[in-house]
Amino acid sequence: MAPTKQELSLLINPLVPEAVQHNNRVLSSLHSLTAFLLGLSAGILALQSTAGFTFYFLGTVLVSGLFHIVLLKRSGGAGAGAFFPGSNGEIQGDVQIDKKGVVSMDLDGGAAGAKGKGKRGFVLRSGAWRDLWFGGGVLSEALSGFVLGWAGVGGVLR
Repeated sequence: MAPTKQELSLLINPLVPEAVQHNNRVLSSLHSLTAFLLGLSAGILALQSTAGFTFYFLGTVLVSGLFHIVLLKRSGGAGAGAFFPGSNGEIQGDVQIDKKGVVSMDLDGGAAGAKGKGKRGFVLRSGAWRDLWFGGGVLSEALSGFVLGWAGVGGVLR
């Protein structure tokens, strides 16, 4: 039976569960701290209603974008897939096993006539960017920290 894409991805670029848990904790801490600081800032600026939540959304996008840039630089262009499993840990692209048992992958997915055909490179995990941008409690734990800081400082200053 041929190995699945998830099994092949673990052969090419393994992700250790403890390392993934650590990465998720770091990401959660980053988003929680950022959200609380954004809440404090929104309270100091006396933002109300939609303006406050827009401030939170833009601040979160900025911090996630900066963190994504750091991950791109740190991983040599592999992006979030080097640190997060993505959706089901599956990889994108055309994976091949040669006669010696060496597993490799085409960056372009093996599409005929595509640019960069035959280039070999790092593993692109499908959906790993979602772990970075929406993971770590951006819409739950971090949002509650934002509201707490926003209401607390806004209440004290009034």
